[in-house]
Amino acid sequence: MSSGRVEGTRDLHTQATFQALVDAIIPPVCECTGSSEAKQAPGALQLCIQNYVIKELDFSQFIPVDAEPNIIPLSKSTAILLDIGAAQFLNLNHALLPSSGLSYPCEGLFSTLPRSDRLRAVTLLDHLAVPLESLPQPFQNNPALVQVMMSSINQLTLFGYYSEWFGYGTTRFLPSNLKRIECCPPSWKLVGYPGPSYGYRDFRGFLMRFPHQKGRI
Repeated sequence: MSSGRVEGTRDLHTQATFQALVDAIIPPVCECTGSSEAKQAPGALQLCIQNYVIKELDFSQFIPVDAEPNIIPLSKSTAILLDIGAAQFLNLNHALLPSSGLSYPCEGLFSTLPRSDRLRAVTLLDHLAVPLESLPQPFQNNPALVQVMMSSINQLTLFGYYSEWFGYGTTRFLPSNLKRIECCPPSWKLVGYPGPSYGYRDFRGFLMRFPHQKGRI
């Protein structure tokens, strides 16, 4: 593996692109609390899920031992891929960039689009409606990988948001044996999960008696 494992979280363009991506997939929503005050549930961006997605992509990248040291991290090439999808979306729809100013620092084209248009750009890529020869490695002329990546970034965003990842706090980037739950992830409350508990009794099946043995199923 290369140092690209951690570079993705430091590259500002990659950060901005994945911030825009996860924000489009899981934006903040208003919870129904039954009171007159609206309560907003955090979206994926507020829980820093872009860092989870970037880390998972870069750690999944296979790099041969004898490869050149300057191989682009998978998160970076995916960010470039999303920019190409955004350019194709604007071209096909004869759309103009928003005039409201920048939303993210050091953003690329994908990050300038409204949430709904970001998702449409992802759909274009998933439908392979882009010039495959113009894509960055390893996506160039590799339609199957493009489609796998579009599915993966959606799934990883959901996995990161609804898992305990945010709750690991300062330990979230440490090896698995060193991670510790430091706070209750907001997504647990959204799905009604009370958190881990140890030593309580739970239903383990019905007792059944057989002629020559006793057991539990």
